[in-house]
Amino acid sequence: MNKFFHPSFFVVFLFCSLAFRSNSQTISLKSDNKELEETFHWAVQKANTWKMTGKTGELNRHERGEGLGYKANVPYLPSYWAGYAHRSAYYIRDFAHQIDGAHLLGMDEENFAMMEKFAEYTTKDKKWYSWWALNFDGSVFTLDAPNPPGTETYQGYPANFINKPGESFVREIPAMFELVEKAWKSYLWTGDRRYIENEKLWNMYEKVVTEFVALHDSDGNGIPEGQGNIFEGSATYNEADIHPVEAGDAIGAQYQAYLAYASFLSEKNLTLEAKEQLKKAATLKNYFNTNWSVIDGTDLYSCAITSSQEKYPFFNKETSWFIPMKFITEPGDRNDKYLAFISEQLGDGVGTANSKKGSPANIEAYTYLPDTYFPYGKTDEAWKWMKYIIDQKDLPHVVTQQGKNGDYPEVPFTLVSQVVEGLMGIEPDAANHTISTIPRLPQEIGFLELTDLKIGEHTITVHQASKKTEITNSSGDAPLICKIRFYGNHEAISVNNQKTKASRALLNGEIYSFITVKLKAGEKVIASI
Repeated sequence: MNKFFHPSFFVVFLFCSLAFRSNSQTISLKSDNKELEETFHWAVQKANTWKMTGKTGELNRHERGEGLGYKANVPYLPSYWAGYAHRSAYYIRDFAHQIDGAHLLGMDEENFAMMEKFAEYTTKDKKWYSWWALNFDGSVFTLDAPNPPGTETYQGYPANFINKPGESFVREIPAMFELVEKAWKSYLWTGDRRYIENEKLWNMYEKVVTEFVALHDSDGNGIPEGQGNIFEGSATYNEADIHPVEAGDAIGAQYQAYLAYASFLSEKNLTLEAKEQLKKAATLKNYFNTNWSVIDGTDLYSCAITSSQEKYPFFNKETSWFIPMKFITEPGDRNDKYLAFISEQLGDGVGTANSKKGSPANIEAYTYLPDTYFPYGKTDEAWKWMKYIIDQKDLPHVVTQQGKNGDYPEVPFTLVSQVVEGLMGIEPDAANHTISTIPRLPQEIGFLELTDLKIGEHTITVHQASKKTEITNSSGDAPLICKIRFYGNHEAISVNNQKTKASRALLNGEIYSFITVKLKAGEKVIASI
């Protein structure tokens, strides 16, 4: 019997508690924009319903009913839902995009456990791909994986199961690189040394940036190639359209993986090896900007190489917007034109009066757009897409079984992270007890106040207006280093009512001014321009 279920139904029968515990964070937001304040509260509550830690439930449940290897009443490991609400699993791609929001919600143990499982399954027999999706007990979600012998009585993959070469299973190149990138990001938020010392994770980092690239780079240009659709090996996250051989989103993610691995090496004091990775990243970026993406007669980036070996200067959703989002581009006119091109192709989104051919049908695609525009100081465009997602969250998802748009886990998780990292411009460096901020508030938002923000051992409150930032180091044994930034070229910044000479630098091509202050536990700084 096929059993489709709404997410709220699924949560109902996951009652049994186990020994695992993960403290949900009490992060909260106040704002003069009450719709945003209420949406943030909704997102925090909603995302926490997707935490599976300590529960029991089904394995291999999906839209077709009880799948291959189905089991019930299975104890779950630390984990959270990342993917369709009608599939009892977490997916690499969704996990990578939800990981920041998960930290902000206190799910650090879940983040580590899920990352470790994907690392464990990153194996030579799959040419250093991991499995695309996992059940909440850490086993393989069989809908997206190959079918082994004995399917009639099959109860689950054996521990020693080895994938046969050429077998059909879902895999997408950008995902492997994003795992490396997001492991580093988790380390920045937490300072958790397990991200450096865990052997499974380190093996994944190393193999992805070396052997994974080499095994999938048949033409020797340093960029891994896809083999076709998702069950053959996709070069891109855009699963539906051109099935390119090489794709801009994969190259951007590859660039970030090199930078992340270099940073991990530096944390181990492997200076020469770190420099080599930085050199690889710089070489890849230069090749992308001066050769791979260049087409005669246009300043637009080619976002892909097609199966007929032609460059593709057209819009291709993720294949396009990941290019600036991953900073593989150089800031400047060409990048600005491409950001404007993406905006033009999207219109105002599907379901609006200005829906365009390029407007994605699925809400989760739009969750990347604030991440694309905020880092370049394109506040109005980024905020436009946050508002679009908020407006669409109570409407039906394009996939009926999914329920509402807001029931897609990626929506609440990313709304939380985009308030913190996007609107407030917060960047962590837990190991060095550092927080950086830069306000990116549109005219519709007068102030934001975030409480119980965790960066490593510190609990922090940040209050922001467009020209003012207040930071309180509520707790933490070491002093908190606060790098308070404001866009623009300012000679001085007022610090606790004292005019202080400002330093200046560039952030993705935009000039900003900043001061640095150390706060002991209980201390507060007020900075303004």
